[in-house]
Amino acid sequence: MRIFSATVLAVGITAVLTELGIAQEVTREGLLNAPTPRTVQGYPDLSGLWIGGVPGSPGFSSTGAGGAFYVARSDDGSAAFQVRDGNFYWVEIDQEIFVKSDRENMPLYKPEYWEQIRWNEEYGYERPVDPGFGCKEIGIVKRGFPDEIIQLPNKVVLLYGRSPPAIREVPTDGRPLRSEDEYEGLNQLGGSSVGRWEGDTLVIETVDFPDELVWYSTRGWPMSANAKITERFSRQGNVLRLEMTVDDPAFIRLWEVRPIERQPNPNPNALFPPIPACIELAGDSISGERFGERFKQR
Repeated sequence: MRIFSATVLAVGITAVLTELGIAQEVTREGLLNAPTPRTVQGYPDLSGLWIGGVPGSPGFSSTGAGGAFYVARSDDGSAAFQVRDGNFYWVEIDQEIFVKSDRENMPLYKPEYWEQIRWNEEYGYERPVDPGFGCKEIGIVKRGFPDEIIQLPNKVVLLYGRSPPAIREVPTDGRPLRSEDEYEGLNQLGGSSVGRWEGDTLVIETVDFPDELVWYSTRGWPMSANAKITERFSRQGNVLRLEMTVDDPAFIRLWEVRPIERQPNPNPNALFPPIPACIELAGDSISGERFGERFKQR
């Protein structure tokens, strides 16, 4: 069984949240106008579990009912995917079309990379050529928003539950970012990250990545070892917004990734979901999780 794209997983999560009635009856104005909790240091408190469902959030979705794609739920209602004719036979083929049709937010590579990018985009779904395929690390941009944030006076900890799970520990103690002559090609999720506060915004800069081991997207956009990723987390009321930019020497200009917004999990007893198991089988993978089970335990 092939692993689904990030877009498919996001659609599945959204459907489950809808079924469970989480954050679906709130308004954007209500979320933004809620009091912004702060730490004893005076910074916005980013700690907690963060879920989707923010009305009016930026994003990309299918044409909806009556269009080329629509929601087809699994038998037990635990997930939903955009598929043709409600037939799961088409799921991967249609997801490829679905993801590639998003042309509003793409990095612009220099001409010498165009042939490789076209090849990656054409065959990335058919064959496991994506270096993040299966249980391998997928990188910061693909992961997007962390499922949980733990904010401490001198660091923040970002937890990602998507398989394979990951933990990022980012210092905010004033230490400098690595310079290029200190790069080690760190083969881990975030390379080398350093955070700082700019007013009420947490800014995380990350450098020192492994070469040719991460794609920015399942569409075949490779990341250069000398790239720099900047994440900006800003909280207003009960909306936490992540804005991400990528400065890659292979790009013609800076790439601004589409922003992501989340709201706090309203369940005061919610816990980070159990870590799913990911098993690789001759290039393919299976993930020991079901969306419905994961989110009901939160």
